[in-house]
Amino acid sequence: MKKLLFVAFLALAAVVACTPKASPSTTEATIPDAKELSSSESTLAAGQVLFTTKCTKCHKAKDEAVASHTYEELRPVLASMVKKAKLNRDEIEQVSAYVLAHAKK
Repeated sequence: MKKLLFVAFLALAAVVACTPKASPSTTEATIPDAKELSSSESTLAAGQVLFTTKCTKCHKAKDEAVASHTYEELRPVLASMVKKAKLNRDEIEQVSAYVLAHAKK
């Protein structure tokens, strides 16, 4: 009986862990639209520093992933990552500008 309960618990845990997660509903409010972003050298440089320091804190930089997706495709990813990195509004705009500059056009 204990084995059956253990197997049932593992199966339930696997199902819960493998269910698709809801995409962030705050993308529009959190991540600026491409038209709102600055393309100045200072903004892009600050965005690169944030991208390479904050993003690589948890995982390797994914420059190729950025280059293979459009900015609109990356906005939901940015929305979830900026929360985890605890970026403020200015930092969000800088990282977003950097990602926009390197995203697929």
